[in-house]
Amino acid sequence: MAPATQSGVEYDPLALEATEARFWRDAWDAVRPEAAAEHGIAAARFGPVQAMIISPLPAVRAANQVLGATAPGAVDGGQLEAALAWARAAGANPYVPVPPGLPGTAAAEAFLRGAGYARGYGWMKFVRDAHPPRFATADDVEVIELEARSEEPFAAIVAAGFGLPAWTAEMFAALPCRPGWRCYVAIVDGRAQAAAAMFLDGAVAEFGLSAALEPARGRGCQLALLRRRILDAAAAGCELLFVETGERDPERPAFSYRNLLRAGFEEAYACPLWEAAPAT
Repeated sequence: MAPATQSGVEYDPLALEATEARFWRDAWDAVRPEAAAEHGIAAARFGPVQAMIISPLPAVRAANQVLGATAPGAVDGGQLEAALAWARAAGANPYVPVPPGLPGTAAAEAFLRGAGYARGYGWMKFVRDAHPPRFATADDVEVIELEARSEEPFAAIVAAGFGLPAWTAEMFAALPCRPGWRCYVAIVDGRAQAAAAMFLDGAVAEFGLSAALEPARGRGCQLALLRRRILDAAAAGCELLFVETGERDPERPAFSYRNLLRAGFEEAYACPLWEAAPAT
């Protein structure tokens, strides 16, 4: 598939989807086996399709995903069907992102529709090159990068910021010391109250896991975290930065959407999430 261009930023949707798959696969691989077994955290590969679940949290999109639905052979080879069956057998109700305009998009959509899935609320991908930030950040927010032995509550902030149970912090606890990951907290009023991560994949950097505790919301933490990651991605030699957040919707908060546009990111494409009714 030919690269696309958005406001002068060239990107390859296939490459973005591949980086996103590695982002989530590595996050699941980082979980301690004991914690994974205790909490129903599991992942499996079916050819180019990967399924990742947290079975006690079937309604959480980021916790239950099947990626790679548009990959060659995913539908014809039965790999998408096998991944969905594995996830449902484990008690999960996975969401299936189906990127638009790829060679396998139509086949994936037809299969999912036939399997009782429907297109639901999706995610918007944003892209940006590594040009220096041109936006101001709050003077009273300090961003620090975490070292392997840092005691800052990065994982707990991510879990709490997404409204997840406290035990899900185990999902993110090992990321600050994992190769390819850069993890940060924002200090407000002397305490770490917001967090974010960046996954480096060659010349591509994916931003994610951005969260803030309630007292820090509206204080400029996420803009400060975006600025620091942009600078660090450029210093690491990345040429393309991308991130995703929920599609623009009048009934849903749009704080992250506005922050991304302010930080120089541009809308690239919306990726619908297909979902099925919960198993009974």
